[in-house]
Amino acid sequence: MSLYTSGQSANGHESRSMKTRRQLIEAAIDVFGRVGFEGTTTRMLAKSADVTLSAIPYHFVGKRELYMEAAREIADYAHMRVGALCAILDDPAIASPEERLEKALTGYLRVLLDDAEPRTWASFFARCAYDNDEALQLIHDQAIAPFQKKLVAAVRMIAPASIDDEAVRLRTTAIVTGMAGFRLLRGILLRGMDWTELKSAHMAMVDVLIHDLTRSDLLTGTP
Repeated sequence: MSLYTSGQSANGHESRSMKTRRQLIEAAIDVFGRVGFEGTTTRMLAKSADVTLSAIPYHFVGKRELYMEAAREIADYAHMRVGALCAILDDPAIASPEERLEKALTGYLRVLLDDAEPRTWASFFARCAYDNDEALQLIHDQAIAPFQKKLVAAVRMIAPASIDDEAVRLRTTAIVTGMAGFRLLRGILLRGMDWTELKSAHMAMVDVLIHDLTRSDLLTGTP
């Protein structure tokens, strides 16, 4: 076999291997999100990915390793998205902490509502958040915690000194989790507002809501 032909064969194998790995990760996000870790079998994963059962141990050792790789994919992406939001909270050009907080929270909500990611990701995240497991720990540590830490620091700057640090963290966490519901519970938002879809006029209303929130008693009032 010529060196050229051998190289072609190796590249073809690598391409097929990467494709199989990709299919398994996408299937894992879907299946784990629908039935959870305990309810998922390797046979279900292989069938959903349209690969042989042996592909799972070949690429990921086992079900748990594939589960964590699916979580890592979401964590890496979320880390990239929230990086821009963290930069807003650190931006010295925005002098007012209220303005920094408002702009960061507006950006956060846009990330939640713009549907840039596959919808299976939201189901996967909701499932591991409910289970409060090691997959959530990975996503939290890599993407949620850095943003939340900076949010807490921003809220601390505008909250009265009479509110202790634990109360500041609780208020900030309530905002973060409440806004996450706009994505995870989108149907409730739409039905509650008698909307069939999110339009630009609706987003303008949401922007006003965030503006008011960052200047409300929840953040600036006394305990």
